[in-house]
Amino acid sequence: MKITNLKKSIGLLSLLLMIPVWVCAQNVTVKGTVKDSFGDGIPGVNVLQVGTTNGIITDIDGNYQINVPSNATLSFSFIGYITQTIPVAGKSTINVILNDDTQALDEVVVVGYGAMKKSDISGSVASVDREAMMRKTPINIAQGLQGAAAGVMVTSQDGSPEAKAAIRIRGVATINGTADPLYVVDGVQVGTNVNHLNPSDIESMEILKDASATAIYGSAGANGVIMITTKHGIKGRSTVNLTADFGIQTISSRMDVGSLDQYAANIRQAHINDASGLYNQIWDAKYDGKRKTIDWMDQMTNPALRQNYNLSTSGGNDKSQFNFSAGYLDNKGLIVNSQYQRITARANVKTKVNKYLEFGGDLSYVHTDSHGSNNTVGNFGNMSSFRDLETFSPTLDYVTAEGVHVSPNVENPDGTYGSAALGKNANEAVLDAYNNIYASQMNNRSRNRNNRVLASAYLDITFFEGLSFKTLASYNYSSGSHQNFVGSDNNRRFNSINGEMVEVTLNKLDYTNTFNLSNNEGQTLSISNYFTYNWKNDMHNVTLMAGNEVSRYYGQWVNAGAKSFPGDNIREVSLTSDISTLSANGALNLESRAISYFARASYSLMDRYILTGTIRRDGSSNFGAGNRWGTFPSAAAAWRISEEAFMQDQDIFSNLKLRVGWGQTGNSGGATDLSVAALTLAGIKYNFYSQNGNMGLGSTPSATGGTYQGLVDSNLKWETNEQTNIGLDFGLLQGELNITADYFIRKSKDLLLYRQVRPSTGYQQVYTNYGEIENKGFEMSISYNKRLNKDWSINATLTGSTLKNKIKKMGEPVYYTNSDASGKGTDDGSNTGAVGAAAGYHWGNHSVSKEGAAVGSFYGYRVEGVFKNQAEVDAANAATNGSNSGYYQNDKTQAGDYKFKDLDGNGFIDENDMEVLGDGFPDLNFGLNLGATYKNWDFSLYTYGVLGQDIFSYSAMRLSNMFTADDPTPNILREAAKNAWSPENTNGSLSRLSLLDANYNMRASDMWVKNGNFLKISNIQVGYTLPKSIASKLLIENVRLYLSVANLATISPYNKYGDPEVGQGSVLVTGLDTGRYPSPRTYSFGLNVQF
Repeated sequence: MKITNLKKSIGLLSLLLMIPVWVCAQNVTVKGTVKDSFGDGIPGVNVLQVGTTNGIITDIDGNYQINVPSNATLSFSFIGYITQTIPVAGKSTINVILNDDTQALDEVVVVGYGAMKKSDISGSVASVDREAMMRKTPINIAQGLQGAAAGVMVTSQDGSPEAKAAIRIRGVATINGTADPLYVVDGVQVGTNVNHLNPSDIESMEILKDASATAIYGSAGANGVIMITTKHGIKGRSTVNLTADFGIQTISSRMDVGSLDQYAANIRQAHINDASGLYNQIWDAKYDGKRKTIDWMDQMTNPALRQNYNLSTSGGNDKSQFNFSAGYLDNKGLIVNSQYQRITARANVKTKVNKYLEFGGDLSYVHTDSHGSNNTVGNFGNMSSFRDLETFSPTLDYVTAEGVHVSPNVENPDGTYGSAALGKNANEAVLDAYNNIYASQMNNRSRNRNNRVLASAYLDITFFEGLSFKTLASYNYSSGSHQNFVGSDNNRRFNSINGEMVEVTLNKLDYTNTFNLSNNEGQTLSISNYFTYNWKNDMHNVTLMAGNEVSRYYGQWVNAGAKSFPGDNIREVSLTSDISTLSANGALNLESRAISYFARASYSLMDRYILTGTIRRDGSSNFGAGNRWGTFPSAAAAWRISEEAFMQDQDIFSNLKLRVGWGQTGNSGGATDLSVAALTLAGIKYNFYSQNGNMGLGSTPSATGGTYQGLVDSNLKWETNEQTNIGLDFGLLQGELNITADYFIRKSKDLLLYRQVRPSTGYQQVYTNYGEIENKGFEMSISYNKRLNKDWSINATLTGSTLKNKIKKMGEPVYYTNSDASGKGTDDGSNTGAVGAAAGYHWGNHSVSKEGAAVGSFYGYRVEGVFKNQAEVDAANAATNGSNSGYYQNDKTQAGDYKFKDLDGNGFIDENDMEVLGDGFPDLNFGLNLGATYKNWDFSLYTYGVLGQDIFSYSAMRLSNMFTADDPTPNILREAAKNAWSPENTNGSLSRLSLLDANYNMRASDMWVKNGNFLKISNIQVGYTLPKSIASKLLIENVRLYLSVANLATISPYNKYGDPEVGQGSVLVTGLDTGRYPSPRTYSFGLNVQF
């Protein structure tokens, strides 16, 4: 009995001891390779045991190895490929082929306060290809966006190291407000300027274009919204990435101005035309070939180095992920002694505590420092634009104090660079001297420093499946400082004259030292809270979102300046030796608050019929008491036709979707408490007796009292921006060819602008709501991606959009008025100083916004032709029948002058003969991007262009005549001199050369409206990725090397006058060329390394 029990015990013990062996036998080690449809291994594929957190990623060759239970199921997933799930079923080897997900309809797109599948989008939303954007080696976001999305027009403001740009989404719909889009970075609204953001930190970017997509942002989204998501860590994978880019920048093109002897011949001809004696004997023909010449473009510019470095590390596990990055940009300017530097740092982290709670935070810092890189060359006087380097007198001859000739870019022993006189007159008298502009730039102490900190933190709570709550708090801080010191060393001028080959020097000329300093800072604290609920079954999918947002802004600024300092190294305004020159102003407690409520509802039936509606309510203290709140609704619908039963048997369309949308947004138009009557102090003389026979000229002292600053409209309210959109998305060739087309009508009503009032009110104007602007156009985007075979793949993207801008209703015209020689502007509420021309050029009111025309239309006179002879001038004068003192234009008009058109029919020319001459909105802007890969090689080509663009060219005017309103006699184009009227060339198409311009031939007219069509090869790049076998031996996961050329070529009839890609700064000036800093051509080499 005991033996029997012992046997049973031993048997039971043996059974228990074998249990772990059986359990272990149930686990298997599975290994294999994941390849694409062409047999190439795919690195980075997520291999996950379904239902667990057990997972790995494939290595550089696509290999993996994982230990799982024999009855487990494995999931293989990677971006751009269709996910596969495969049961293990006891197998030890599982090789997988992943097929391309060419349709990408399940791609998640970031929208306002959430995300949606691309297939569920019913509004007009464009996704930017990040990889294609980075192939352009951009130093800011705007450079990467150009030509990347239909309906988005990106124009470089200039080619300076800061490389600012204007972005317009579907036109301009305001007069006094901004037309810049809103940027939202990781859910935080950061305003309308993200030049500080490092493109290398971007993970994805979406552009919300129509009101049905942007209305969720209310008044802030009136001009479109650009959603930016920065890089975050990927679970299960840690990487270190290094990118380095080295570039050399050069001038992309030169203007064909005359040689020194041609310049002298032009001056002689101008004197003949003006019937004046040669004021400077240096221009006499006997000195041809003997004068010393200076190429100012060559002296003032040099090849400039650009360096851009970025380092990042990212990784994480199932619970937490991180991404840290840092970047450094050093961009030297083409102009000597100029550069732009940027330092960036970013940290993004997030943690999923459990299935109910997730939190995270982002922190970024940016510092920029620019020196001497503004468009104005030097600190004063002789130079106003980059173009003037071509037109500045080529014969200014530089000598030292001892009379030794030097190049203007050679520093003298005493630290000066010298300057030169124009020459001498017939009496050997020394004429006016002009500053050495090279010396001015080398002593340019202008400096701008900016700092920006953006911090945000979020908490995401999931109450149960389908219902979640998110709160997002952010802090946005920015500060900026500008300083400029102009010392006496900028004005030490030693001058020479080369008449009769005699050298003459002048003594040092000192000017008053000037120091200016300005500082500003602002900070915005905001918090948004919103609930999201989603419920779905096989038929229905409902998503609801509602929340609110509160923000507070606080800012301050101060400016100070003085003159007359005892030395050149003084940097404190209080040390001025002339206290009367000290000036200071500023403001504190610049505070504003905003509160908003918003909601969105979307419904999908059978994944075919989609409805979306949003509403937002914004409050602003800028408007009347009854109009401080604005409500902005939107609605959109989509029909996925390709999902219908009757479409399942066809193989033409892989995707077919019809979209319709409508919505309203608001615009504050730049209003700042203009609905409230503000008081100001005024000094008023109360004289009740006569003196010297005149009433009110007594010596009674003025009394200071309060008066209203201006007439106000207490009913002031929001501008309303209403937009209707209809679009079609369709895919062909099994998703390899995808086309998106949209037609939109965008109307802005109740424009905020100044209107004139009756003089009896005591005021001239009132800021009120009146007027309507319409933008309408068509957009199309076509993309093609094809893997031809194992070695070859190709891709192409074509974007294009048309736009028609028109003011449908408006009161009095609003002019963009040029500042005159004294710098005076206007008081009509319009912007001033776009050209900055001397008064003698007569470019006042050169742009206008008026009913029936486009915003910021060109404004001026019409030219009928050139008076060929004096008889034609006399005939025109006789036809006036004595009006205007018997002169058709003026008493100085003569043969060779322009004949302007009498539009009002009164028989002579006056301001009533000015009219709209065109506008700067192109009929079509487009982008074409081409790419190809062959084995380890890749190639990309990016182009951008416009058709139907007019340019109002102040530059063409300055390059066509020798009028000396504010500079030494300018050089001009060879072509202009050839086509100018002269007694020997009475059929010339341009007016006579003149130093006086007594007929005002240079005035704003259609002579200066030029064809601005262009096609730019904006970037071309060739890259090579090291084979994985070589990279792995170097303990590197991936290495790519590339060569690229940016701004390779521009094809345009406008090239003779400069770069046709003119800026769009103010909404009141589009297509105005004042001599912009041209975009440089950049040759660069770079590498991307991943560890």
